[in-house]
Amino acid sequence: MQDMQTQGVYTPPPREGGIYSIIQQPRMMLVLLAGWAIIGFLSEFVINSALFLETHDPPEGNPDVSLDGLFGGLALNFEGIPLAILYLYCARDPDRFRGVFWLALVAQGASIAANLYHWLVTDTFSFESVALPIGVAAGLATLVFIHLFQPREERRTA
Repeated sequence: MQDMQTQGVYTPPPREGGIYSIIQQPRMMLVLLAGWAIIGFLSEFVINSALFLETHDPPEGNPDVSLDGLFGGLALNFEGIPLAILYLYCARDPDRFRGVFWLALVAQGASIAANLYHWLVTDTFSFESVALPIGVAAGLATLVFIHLFQPREERRTA
C-alpha cells in the first residue's frame, strides 16, 4: 500500500492536542488569514459603527475627520478580497502552495507597519482603532513565521 503523501494528498503531521495545534495546521492558518482579510474588506461598508469604523466631527481648528472604532485600523483595505481568494485557493493543498505563507508574512508585516504609521506618524487613527488590527496581524504573523521556519519532514519520492 502506497503512502498517502506519495499520492499527492496532503496529510498534516501528527501533533500534540490543543487549540494551538489546530491553528498551527497550514490549512487552518490559510482559512484564518482569509477570514481576517474578509473582515478587513467588510469594514469598508460598515461606516459609523462602533465595531468597524466611526467618523467623528473634526475638533475645532482641525479640518480633518477622525476615524475611530474597534476595526477602524482596517479601513481602506480593499486588498482583502484578492488575499482572501488566494488564501482559500491555496488552502486546498498548502504543501504545494507553500510560498503563499511568505506572502502572508509580508502582508501581516505591512499591515502592522501601516497601522503604526497612521497612529504614530499621521495621527489618523486612535489607539483603539489600531490595537486589535495590530494584535491580530502580529498573532497571525507569528503563526506563519513559526510554520515557515519549523523543521519539516522531507516528502518521500518512492
